[in-house]
Amino acid sequence: MKLLKRAASLLLAAVISVGTAAAVYAESPAGSGTPTGADLLITDGNVPQSTPQTEPGSITADQTTPDQPPAEPIPDIKPEPKPGDSDKVFQPVNYREWTWWDGESEFNENTDYYIEETMGLRGEFTLPASSRLLIAEDVKFYIFSADKFTVYGSLIVAPGAEMLGSGVFSLMESGTFENYGSAKFTKSSVVNISSDLVTYGGSETAFGGETFVYGSGKFTNYGTAYVTRFSETTVTGTWRTMESGLFYIAGSLTTTLSGTFYTAGYTSLQDHTRITNSGTYIIDTTVKYYVDENARVTNTRSGRIIDYRDPEQKISAEEFKSGIKGIDVSVWQGVIDWKQVKEAGVRFAIIRSSSGPRVDKLFDYNIVEAQKAGILVGVYHYCYAMNPEEAREEARHFIETIKPYRIDYPVMFDFEDNSQAKLGKETLTAIAEAFLSELKNAGYYPMIYSYRNWLENNLDMDRLSEYDVALAEWNVTTPKYTRPYGIWQYSCKGRISGIEGDVDLDLCYRDYAKLIREGGYNNLS
Repeated sequence: MKLLKRAASLLLAAVISVGTAAAVYAESPAGSGTPTGADLLITDGNVPQSTPQTEPGSITADQTTPDQPPAEPIPDIKPEPKPGDSDKVFQPVNYREWTWWDGESEFNENTDYYIEETMGLRGEFTLPASSRLLIAEDVKFYIFSADKFTVYGSLIVAPGAEMLGSGVFSLMESGTFENYGSAKFTKSSVVNISSDLVTYGGSETAFGGETFVYGSGKFTNYGTAYVTRFSETTVTGTWRTMESGLFYIAGSLTTTLSGTFYTAGYTSLQDHTRITNSGTYIIDTTVKYYVDENARVTNTRSGRIIDYRDPEQKISAEEFKSGIKGIDVSVWQGVIDWKQVKEAGVRFAIIRSSSGPRVDKLFDYNIVEAQKAGILVGVYHYCYAMNPEEAREEARHFIETIKPYRIDYPVMFDFEDNSQAKLGKETLTAIAEAFLSELKNAGYYPMIYSYRNWLENNLDMDRLSEYDVALAEWNVTTPKYTRPYGIWQYSCKGRISGIEGDVDLDLCYRDYAKLIREGGYNNLS
């Protein structure tokens, strides 16, 4: 983490100009916090990459009567749904206590209706908040392209029943939609969800047109759900696939600033998938992914990705006694082959995200590729602040830069620049306090990095004692620094396969991944 490699800049420029990997990540669209591309979502290896690139559940016909969906998709790898996972199963009703609906009469208040034969909705109908409508077993119910169905009450699709929509379907804030059978919407449909729409185990829901999940709206999938190729889905509320659920997306899905996309089950991002996240994207520990190479996932500056999956590598407590092997890197190391770095025995990497007001040009590339290779990552910011207010400003910039990523290791404050030494111990300590407290208040696990002389002579470490230290002290067999430290950078001239030239070498003595995860830091609660 030194600013001593400026002479390498000309060589690096040449490397970047011919490095295709660097070009992909350095030239992501304006306003994008991470690279576009399916690489953002890392396949976990549980789903064969030879999965057929079909469009299961596609509904593309803009017809008066919606098409039937194709046969069950990808039967060779798809796990069996577990209906009980939703904690709710369909309860048959006594039709003697319900009112038969003829498909033409207006709905009344405080009435339970049922449909027992196939019919089509023609015109505009509203189900009141105090009423229910049940589409009975083995019945088809059509909403034609020129028609509107607005639900303030409760709509229930029984097992074996089908609701097929080509018109406008709106689930209002007071309404509920329980799907135990099949609900499919064609290319011409408009679906508005402002309350709870639930697809239970063994059932399926497919969206083929425009779908809007509003702020109070929530789509929850315990069964099978599809966003088909020509569909466009916008989520300002919540979209969830639970552990027993199967979710196939081949169209467009956008989460806005207030939107949440959560997945814990089998998730397939297919050929034409376009996901844009400006809200919160949560990946649970149980998720299984298939990601087509042509799928695209974009995380904007406001977007946040929280990945709860445990890292593949497991490190025993015994290994920390002698220190586990790590490195810290920045743009000065050029385009790194992270697979080779992993094979060389590196267990963690501290990656520079930014310095002063600037973002490291290879930060996106380094953090994505390091994690794909199975390396645990921390991040650091090189500080140039000359007073506490500038320190807070740099810290906020740092937080915005790293916010979209899973970070398993500490978030480091690199404090060592010669231009700051003249400020004196009191001001330098105040700068450190300001920067580190911003990280702490944002929920991160802060750490201060510097070399021994700076820590001993330029800072009042008693005032900073709550923060862990990453110590830089080279060319010694044992550090002379007498205070506690969690990471020791013991060399600035290391050599590692996959990296051309020198690299900083580290040893870590604390299980930071476990400490951070169990402590709820770095948004890994």
